[in-house]
Amino acid sequence: MQSHCQEGRRATKAALSAPCVLALVLAGCSVGSQPETAAAASAPAETSATAPEGETETTAPGPSTTVEAPEAIAKGSFEITPLRSRPRTERLPAFQAVQVASANYPAGLAAAPDGRVFYSELWGGHIRVIRKDGTVDPKPWADVNSRFGIRWTEFFPGGLSGIAFDPDFKHNHFVYVVTQVPDTKTGLAKRSLVVRYKEVKHRGTAPRVILRLPASKFDNTYSLVFGPDGMLYVPTGFLGASRRAGVNPLRDLRGKILRVTPTGEAPGDNPYEPRAPRVWALGFKNTFDLAFFPGGEAAVGGDNGTVGHDEINLLMPGHHYGYPEHEGITRKRRLTPPMFDYGGNATAPVGIVYYRGRRFPALRGRFLICENHGDGMLALRIDRSDPGRLRRMTPILDTCTLDVVATPDGSIYFSDAGAVYRLALA
Repeated sequence: MQSHCQEGRRATKAALSAPCVLALVLAGCSVGSQPETAAAASAPAETSATAPEGETETTAPGPSTTVEAPEAIAKGSFEITPLRSRPRTERLPAFQAVQVASANYPAGLAAAPDGRVFYSELWGGHIRVIRKDGTVDPKPWADVNSRFGIRWTEFFPGGLSGIAFDPDFKHNHFVYVVTQVPDTKTGLAKRSLVVRYKEVKHRGTAPRVILRLPASKFDNTYSLVFGPDGMLYVPTGFLGASRRAGVNPLRDLRGKILRVTPTGEAPGDNPYEPRAPRVWALGFKNTFDLAFFPGGEAAVGGDNGTVGHDEINLLMPGHHYGYPEHEGITRKRRLTPPMFDYGGNATAPVGIVYYRGRRFPALRGRFLICENHGDGMLALRIDRSDPGRLRRMTPILDTCTLDVVATPDGSIYFSDAGAVYRLALA
C-alpha cells in the first residue's frame, strides 16, 4: 500500500494508471498526506451544487487539537472478542463470477425491491440499471455529474458511489446517492452531497440535497445504508488528528457514522444528543460500508487503517472505535476494540452485506465482505447470539474488490474496477 500511496502523491491527473487509481480510491491510502485545513472543511459548496432553498445543509467545524473519547453509551453494547489472527475457515461450495455488465468503476451497488440492480460510475457520475432479465438499460438512470456541474480532473478518492433505496420505495420511489464535489481550483474532493432522487418512469428525477458534508483528498463518504429502524446511516472518513483549537471533536462530522432521518434531519434519539445530534458512533478513519443484523441495532463494517491495522468492527450506538487516537486492538478505557485487526496487512475491506437469501443456503446468515487488496469476497460467520465474536472467515472468490449486494430473490451481485458480476456455483 505504501508504494501505491507514494506513487499517487507524485502522479498528476494524466499519469495515474488504472491499478494505482483503484488503489488510491478504495484502499484508504494516506501515508504522508495532510489533514484537510479548516478552510476546506467549512468552505461553501460551488453554486452548481448548492441546495435549493429550505434544504438541510450540514457542515462540520474545521480541524481541534483535542482527541478525547466521549463517554460511551451502554445501550446496544455487546462484549467484543478481539482477534489478531484470522479465525478458521469453513467448508463452503466452490463459486464463480459470471460477468453481467462492463462498467466504469462501479463503486456502489444497490438492489431495488423489484429485483433490478443499480450501480454507480465513480468519476463518470452516471447511475445505471441492470434489468431483471440481466440486460443493462442503455440510458443512464441519472446523470449526477451533469446535474451538479461536477467535472473530475484529479482522480483521488472522490466521486459517485453509494446508493440506497428508501424503505418505502414501493410507494414514494425515493433513491438516495452520495457523491463528492471537486474543488474548481485543485480538482480534489471538496464536499460530499447526499442526494435524494425520485424515480419516475424508470428515471431519476427531482434531485434534492439532504446532507452536505466535508470532504478531502482522502477518506470521504462512500456508502449509504438504511437500518432496520428506517433511519439512514452515513459513514464519513477522516484522515489525521488535527482539529482547530477549541473545537469539540464530537461536533466534527468526519470520522463518524451518522444516523439521520430520510430527510437528513437528526432523529432526536441518537446517543450524543444534543451535543452532536446526528452522530451515532465515532472513531473511524474510513468505514466504506456497513450491514446490519436483521432487525438488530448492531451492524458490522470494515475500517481502513493508515498503514495496516485495517479492522472489522461490530458497530454499536454511542461507541468510540479509537481513531485517530488508536488503530487496531486496544484495551484503553472507553475505546471499543475491533473484532478483527488485520495487523500489517493493508487489505482495505470495502462493501459488505448480510445474506439472508435462499439461493445459496451455505451462505445464509453470513456477512459477505469484499477486500480491495486482499482475498476478494469472504464469508464472515458471526452468530447473532454472540455478535462480538468473528467465528469463521472464509474466502469465496477473488473477483470482488468494490461492492456487494443481495437481491430479493437471493442473487448476489458484486463489482471490481471494470465490471459487475453475479455469483454462481462453480
